[in-house]
Amino acid sequence: MMKSESMLATEKMLDVVKILLDEEQPENLFPKILEVAKGVLHADAAVLDIAGETPLHFSNPEQVSISISAVKQAKAEKRAVVWNQLDDDSADLSKSIVQNQLTSIMVSPFRTPDSEAGYLYLQRAAREEPFTEEDSQLFDSFVAVCEKFAFAAYDRLRDKESLDVLKNVVRKDNIIYSSKVMADLVALAEKLAPLPLPVIIRGETGTGKEVFAKFIHKMSPRADRPFIAVNCGAIPEHLIESLLFGHAKGSFTGAIETRKGFFEEADGGTIFLDEIGELPMNMQVKLLRVLQEKHITRVGDNREIPVNVRVISATHVDLEEAVREKKFREDLYFRIQVMPMVLPPLRDRGQDVVLLAEEFIKRYGAEYGRGKFKMSRNTEKALLSYHWPGNVRELENRIQKGLVQAVHGVIQPKDLGLDDLHKETKDSPRTLKEAREAVEREVISRALRDSNANLTLAATILGIDRKVLREVMERLGMKKEDYKGA
Repeated sequence: MMKSESMLATEKMLDVVKILLDEEQPENLFPKILEVAKGVLHADAAVLDIAGETPLHFSNPEQVSISISAVKQAKAEKRAVVWNQLDDDSADLSKSIVQNQLTSIMVSPFRTPDSEAGYLYLQRAAREEPFTEEDSQLFDSFVAVCEKFAFAAYDRLRDKESLDVLKNVVRKDNIIYSSKVMADLVALAEKLAPLPLPVIIRGETGTGKEVFAKFIHKMSPRADRPFIAVNCGAIPEHLIESLLFGHAKGSFTGAIETRKGFFEEADGGTIFLDEIGELPMNMQVKLLRVLQEKHITRVGDNREIPVNVRVISATHVDLEEAVREKKFREDLYFRIQVMPMVLPPLRDRGQDVVLLAEEFIKRYGAEYGRGKFKMSRNTEKALLSYHWPGNVRELENRIQKGLVQAVHGVIQPKDLGLDDLHKETKDSPRTLKEAREAVEREVISRALRDSNANLTLAATILGIDRKVLREVMERLGMKKEDYKGA
């Protein structure tokens, strides 16, 4: 049985509704509207212009020449209007159609909560069938549906912003938090950003040290200059000097041309030296000279090249102990330690773990084409009770895994591999001595993990003398080496 044109049009609109229902954010919804409009109405090009306080302009393909006369007329008539090559109602329109090698143009006003001055513009290339009156009617219905989705998306966005305010959720660049410890840390970063001071960011692996370094750079007067990130622990020792400071042509085998180093590339901006505690001793001397004298010398060259670079460094290594053990230069330590920031482990950020999980679910759900997912209440409880030794990086990894494993749009603890990890596996202590030792062991373990086995810092956290901490650890058979990088 042949389907009528009205049935076909209805099916097209239902397909549109299904596609657009999955998108909540206006900035993602609008490009999708263009894509769907081209498919449903068989257009070769589409343009969506949104007026208001924050004007938006979307085009598919990227460059489309439009007829201003057509846009003005559609706005004046407040409906979808079609112009074909053979029409002679408007000399300007006919000229525009011919010049751009088109068959026809179709334009409709497009309203959003911020403005009624927008428009949706479609066109067909020459040698294609022109838009018909039926196309115009379908276009009217299409625009009406899309406007409703736009209004709903704006409402959801405003509701989310209101809910964030109620929950005390703050979003600054790529940093999302509601905890006081993070609020204090972001406030410190904002104070440090405009100052020409070296900053060192300390914390466990996976806590987001590079994210904070980028935030400081973005908030600083150097924001429009380069941000260069270097992982000092990942570069082979024989290459690190050349990569940091550059080399002259012929300075070593394979140096077929003169090359700038990371410091020169970051000139005027920021260089982020991650895992600076892993830097070899000979490179520590050369880095100190650069920080003091503000110039570099390329390998195989005697010329001094001035550089204007802000240095932000990061480490999870106990630098104080490394200085005592002569593994890190004391003068370099004091040079980079001017303004320290200590990032908290994820387990100390309370509800932040749920906020971050929701953000990762949204990001990777869209990237993997998995649609919308949410977490069960048991999953939220598991997130809050788990210790997170790998911090934010581990959370991100588990969410990616969970999105692949989950079914019916709901992520359960087992999808994240957290169904058994938060349960106690040891027998409960039976005597008062065993109970006291179990509590001591747990409290000291947490302090050692939080301080990356820095006994001085762990003793400060516990409110006891470093010597007392050592004695208790000896009595309990605990070794600080077991907690480094834990």
